[in-house]
Parts: sequence; structure tokens; C-alpha cells
Amino acid sequence: MKKAQITVDTLIALAILAVALIIIGVLIYPAVKEVLVGAGEKGACEWSLVMHSISKLGDFSLVPPECKAHRMEITMDDLEKYHFKAKQRIKEYEDNTDKYSEILKYFDDPEDPNQLNEWALNLLVAAEMKDCWEKVFKGKLPLFDKWWLMYSWDMFGIDIPKIIGRTEPVDTDSALAVWVNLLSPGVPGTFKVHGPPVNCIICSRIKFSEEVKNFFGNREIRSLDAWIRFNYPLTGGESYYEVIVEGQSPVKNVFEPRYGAYDVQTPLAVLYERIYAEQEFIKFLHYSWEWIDQHIALEPMEHKDMSKVFQLDYVEVVPYTQEAIIDPIKGEGCTFVLD
Repeated sequence: MKKAQITVDTLIALAILAVALIIIGVLIYPAVKEVLVGAGEKGACEWSLVMHSISKLGDFSLVPPECKAHRMEITMDDLEKYHFKAKQRIKEYEDNTDKYSEILKYFDDPEDPNQLNEWALNLLVAAEMKDCWEKVFKGKLPLFDKWWLMYSWDMFGIDIPKIIGRTEPVDTDSALAVWVNLLSPGVPGTFKVHGPPVNCIICSRIKFSEEVKNFFGNREIRSLDAWIRFNYPLTGGESYYEVIVEGQSPVKNVFEPRYGAYDVQTPLAVLYERIYAEQEFIKFLHYSWEWIDQHIALEPMEHKDMSKVFQLDYVEVVPYTQEAIIDPIKGEGCTFVLD
């Protein structure tokens, strides 16, 4: 081959390479980068450092962006993207009525736009729940290990520990001993009034576009619990429910969440919650919270060891309102909230 020909071939190859690099740089890399960054951010949050900083300095501005709540708005376009997948799944439900009898109560017509949009809506909410549980490494991180340091143990300048004859809490046991007397010092059993300390992280705030609000109106979406039990993030893998509840509670058969109804007129919060409660306190739960019957199946307990502490970790979906998140009777009773 002649030298001139080699030079021409080399220039052509270099030109093709340059075009290819431009295509990769402009079209492919941004998309790949978005996926990689998104995946990285889920595990990049150093929760232990965040909690340590807050407990020591009390400064919520120290919370890095990757640890803050994911804010999203669901639109009709978002729902329509999943219509094809919804149709496929509903047909699969119809082909196996024995296995899918529970979810067929809600989704039995692959051509019904109401069902397709509701199916897609549940998918987006379930994905946020799954991401939340993965963000906190399924409750395995040492979050809130020194939760009492983030609480104020005085009311209106009154030193509660001193009034009830106790020192400032130094561990979970001593903190719970103060906690049961916090509302009514010296009166036993006040735990029934306000429940145990509940520490919460808002993983996601979900709001809905006006089009979505108009489409669904005021009707309640009651299919979420069935949806997450019979749909799967990966084909052939665990259901969303199995992923979300994995490792949620160290107490066998005590805690099995069921996810209730929601509507699109009010924004939603996907919460990670950790409850600390002594064994004796567990008996009081069904007296304390109205929602307990829907979320916890309690077995009779006759334990006398008050030093044994239960740690309950789970993910919940609630309206993004102060009452739903903070109120101990009508809501989750979060006593500490990281948003």
C-alpha cells in the first residue's frame, strides 16, 4: 500500500473515531452518567456522620443533598409510560387467577384507563418505598443509636429528669425511663398517651400534578398493599413487599406492616421510621395508636425483663401533613423528623 493511501485511511479512521466520541459524549454519556450518579447517591449518604453531626451540633444545615428527601411530582405522562407494562401484568393476573386472586380485586381489565393509571401510580410509589429502604441499608445502619442526644429533656425550661428524680439520659434504658414520665411526671403509664419515641426520616415527598388530581378526583387508592405483594422489581425475584420488609423487625411475628389507602389530593411522604420500646411497652401499643390494628399483629407477651429493648425499623407511606407524621394518635407519632 502506498504511503499516501495509508495517510488517507488513517485520516478517515480518525474522523470516524472523532464522530463516535462526539456521539458518546453528547448522547450516551449523559444518560449513563445520570444512571450511575443516581445509583451512587442512594448509597453515598453517610447517615452515621449526619446523625452524629446533628446530635452534637444541632445543625440541620449540615445534612448533605444526597441525604435529603427526594422531591418528585407525578404527572399523567409519568403514568402513561407504564401503561404497556400494566397491560402485560394485568393479563398475567388473569392467566393465573389462583395466584393473583387478591390483586385481581383491583386490576382485572387491561383496557381500563382507570386501572392502568392506578397500577402505574402504585409502581411509582412502591419504587420510592424500595429506594427508601435501600437508602438506609434495610435498617442496618447505626441510625439514631444515641437518639436521646437529639431530644430536649426540658419543657418550658423545666428540667424533667430532675423533677422525676433521674439524671440526664445516657443510654436507651435511662432515656426510656424518663420518656414514660415526660407528659405527666410521676404518673405511671403515660406511655399509653404518646407512645414510644419514634425517629423518622422523610425519604421522599411525592406530589401530584393537577391533571393527575383531576383524573383520580377524591377517590382513595386502596390497592397499594396488594400491588406490592404481587409485583416484582426484577422478573423472577422477590416482590416489592418482600424487599421492603426484609430486615424490618428483629422481633419475629410481631411486626408485619400493611399499607393502607392514599389519595392524590394530598402530597405523600415516604418515611423511614425507627421505634425504640421496651418489652413491657409493646403491650400498650394497641391502646396508644389507632393505626396499630392495621400495621402490627401483636402476640401476647409476659416478659418481666424491662431492660430488653425492641428496635422496630420500617418504611411507611403517609400524607405529607403535620398530623399524619407527628400526631401520636392520628398519625405516625414521629418525635424526631429529618426531612
